[in-house]
Amino acid sequence: MEIDNDLKYLAETDETYAKLSASTESIKDAIKHTKGKFISESSLSVSKAENDFYASQEYLDSIKLLKDGNESVFTLRNKRATAILRIEVWRTLEASRRKGNV
Repeated sequence: MEIDNDLKYLAETDETYAKLSASTESIKDAIKHTKGKFISESSLSVSKAENDFYASQEYLDSIKLLKDGNESVFTLRNKRATAILRIEVWRTLEASRRKGNV
């Protein structure tokens, strides 16, 4: 097992993971802001304006951006979880070796 590489990977991806996660949260907030602005600037009823917003190209573009961001976050999260799992397996094996069980 290459535990040193896993530890290095986790250390090197801390900030990237945090930034990607924050970006996706920011996109969610931006969508809410855009929706509110769209509705407040509309002369239609709130429910009709809301329906128009969800049918707009701007909303579709935002959803695609959020999807892309989530794919990046989830991929990085899964890779980090795999590295953590390999480290935990290594730790378990080392503990077993020390006890003479392996």
